[in-house]
Amino acid sequence: MVMLSGEDALEEYRRNDPLKDFFVWWDEIHQDDIGRLGGALDSASREEDIQQFLQDNPKYLIQHLGGGHGRWVIPKKRLGEHVTDFMIGDKHSFGHEWQAVELESPLKPMFNKNGDASRYLVHAIRQIQDWRSWLTRNQDYAARARNESGLGLTDITGNVPGLILISRRSVTPANTAERRRQMVTDLNIRIQTYDYLLDALSGRLRGLAMQSGARI
Repeated sequence: MVMLSGEDALEEYRRNDPLKDFFVWWDEIHQDDIGRLGGALDSASREEDIQQFLQDNPKYLIQHLGGGHGRWVIPKKRLGEHVTDFMIGDKHSFGHEWQAVELESPLKPMFNKNGDASRYLVHAIRQIQDWRSWLTRNQDYAARARNESGLGLTDITGNVPGLILISRRSVTPANTAERRRQMVTDLNIRIQTYDYLLDALSGRLRGLAMQSGARI
């Protein structure tokens, strides 16, 4: 029996992956990606601008994931009458983990001046809750392999974690952090500004540099 190296084994796995069209090599990133992602976020005026940029550059959407056996980014995944902005996932030794991603405009506020969730944030939360309701009713179909007439979202559950990206850090009051942490606990939805993607990218670059012994 021929033993494959870790990299070769991953490539062999990817070739046989039913979701190979959505597989993303997460470590194909470079220092200049920070400027590219930052420039796209700064210039975006609509949710659609970010949606298209991330569809074209899915590696920027999965740098916060930690699974060592693969990453997947599925744009505009249809769940019955609903359509997600993205389903993103990774794989650990114990199976796949998925996140449902809802995008809002980077120019829209996360909270109102009185501290209540803005209507844009409320809408984003409702979207994820609607997706979960559908997944709860159709979990077997959603988790079944595509070659078995399913959606191929292996191991997905009705309470799939959510990720909402909205607004920018510079206009989001720091005193909302505790409220957002509570919403993660209550709703299983992480609510972040788009700067979260930049932070994750920077962190991954530092990690790769440490592995290679390089200095950044």
